[in-house]
Amino acid sequence: MPAPNFSFSDFGQALLRLLPRGPIWSRDLDGIPAYLANIWGKTFARNSDRAANLLKDSFPATTEELLPEWQKTLALPDPVASSAQTLEQQQSQVVARLTGTGGCSVPYLEQYAKTLGYTVTITPYSAFYFGMPFGSQFGGEGWNFDYLVTVDDAAENDHTVLEYELRRLSQAGTNVFFTYTG
Repeated sequence: MPAPNFSFSDFGQALLRLLPRGPIWSRDLDGIPAYLANIWGKTFARNSDRAANLLKDSFPATTEELLPEWQKTLALPDPVASSAQTLEQQQSQVVARLTGTGGCSVPYLEQYAKTLGYTVTITPYSAFYFGMPFGSQFGGEGWNFDYLVTVDDAAENDHTVLEYELRRLSQAGTNVFFTYTG
């Protein structure tokens, strides 16, 4: 439900209706009370607009004016983030940091990337062991700590925030490789 949006004339008319009845409280549109009600109505309308905007800014997914406050609270923007980040990317990163409960499992990392606005598939590598399916990749013990993140987006787009966030959340000593399919 959207926030109410009243004009200054709505507030002016409401103020006029609140005046007491009597000969000195003229409701004439050329009178002093109507003139004052219109002036005060503009102030009330301006305050109402700012209050409605505050409702929108209180949620990180829709914030614009308070985005720097949200970012400061979460130690954002990251040092690797480019200055060309869109408003939506910045909002997504704030939401991801706020809702991220921590974890380093593959489903958690994929969901975290989705919160950032990316569709990814994470493939963990493992060392070759007896009984692996035929055609599996052959690798040594070092492969136990490697992941391949396949991002469904064009390679020429800026992915520094996604890469930084996934590397930050991955286990210590894990190598994360990225490939782009878009």
